[in-house]
Amino acid sequence: MKKVLIALGIIVVLVAGGFTYVYLNLDELVETAIETAGSRALGTQVAVGSVALNLTGGTAEIYDFTIANPQGFTQGDMLRFSELSVGLDIQNISAESIHVLSVVSRDPYVLYESRDGMTNFDAISSRFDSGEPAEPAEDPGSQPRVIVDDILIENISGTLMDDRLPNPVEVSLGDIELQNLDGTPADLASQVMAQILSQVGRRAAEALVSRVTDLLGNSEELQNRVDEGRQRLEEEVGGALDRVGNLFGGGDDDEN
Repeated sequence: MKKVLIALGIIVVLVAGGFTYVYLNLDELVETAIETAGSRALGTQVAVGSVALNLTGGTAEIYDFTIANPQGFTQGDMLRFSELSVGLDIQNISAESIHVLSVVSRDPYVLYESRDGMTNFDAISSRFDSGEPAEPAEDPGSQPRVIVDDILIENISGTLMDDRLPNPVEVSLGDIELQNLDGTPADLASQVMAQILSQVGRRAAEALVSRVTDLLGNSEELQNRVDEGRQRLEEEVGGALDRVGNLFGGGDDDEN
């Protein structure tokens, strides 16, 4: 009997130790989960600087969340969020359901790069076009349902890179708000990324077309001015030659 009690005591200590480890390392575990799942879903490296969870307060802060530019494009970050603030409904979280009240990000950065008719956003978005996950998903029955009331991404700044532009161009891409999202974590991640890529990509593409059009327009105007200047110069030179010819010709007539 004594041995049984000792064994039970050891099990209790191990279980308690496991929960303590999870609790003390929850930030790191969430960070690893985001990086692993995100990289698998997007096909490019997803990195997180740090995660700070406050379970009693129902908040989470994710710092330095980045999505690397896909293969075939310049090195660097395609998307960068310095901070993501998450509000959780702690009263209604269970193994079956997670209620996210809000996700807010301010001043994120976007790199929109076009090369040989393909953009970095196209390369990532193509993974969602088929509607099928990039990797085999877990059994949906084993995943909790996630409900997100509101996602707000404010003051998005971006850099446009294109072979037709002499230099990268800095632009403002506005705000994005998504509401009433619902699904498994994998489904929700696809929904959010697909909508963000679609909206930001469309705005960046419109800004790029506008800048290239302006550039071509300015080039055409400049070329017209050069042509006009050349024509005036030719007329002036031609007139001067005529006057010189007339001068010498006039002198010969006087002598005769």
